Amino acid sequence: MPSLIDTAVLGFGLLYYLFLCIVFLLRAYERDEELRLKYVFSLQLLPFGALFVLNLIDNQINRSITLIPMLVFLGYDLWYRALTMKKPQHHPEKWPKELILYLVLLFIGSIGLNWYGFLVSKQYGRILVAGFFVHIGCYSFYQVRHNRKMKQGLA
Repeated sequence: MPSLIDTAVLGFGLLYYLFLCIVFLLRAYERDEELRLKYVFSLQLLPFGALFVLNLIDNQINRSITLIPMLVFLGYDLWYRALTMKKPQHHPEKWPKELILYLVLLFIGSIGLNWYGFLVSKQYGRILVAGFFVHIGCYSFYQVRHNRKMKQGLA
């Protein structure tokens, strides 16, 4: 039976995927609100960090380990999007190493989060995987809109 900590991870995991969807939808519609969300998105370090520690205290080492990639990604996101104060470049001609690393950590963090869900129960795992695929759908929508604009010469 899932504990309160596991339920909190599920809730914050779904919130994480919701934030990602909002960011990609704002990018798709070229809205500047995305830039203001960078601090709100980075605040997710706090609950995931607390849940990591609570799992350690509860002697759930395997569950804590699955949260490490998420913490690394959120820490990198804080540095990459908020602390460097660089204007994000979403479609550069040549991708900088920092952006490639960002995307790799995004996927590894998401996989770790989904893995946590499956350690708790198949139901939690499936719910988190569904959130992951909704997030990928939002990212794909953003990419399709961008590519259409590029073909039409509007970007």
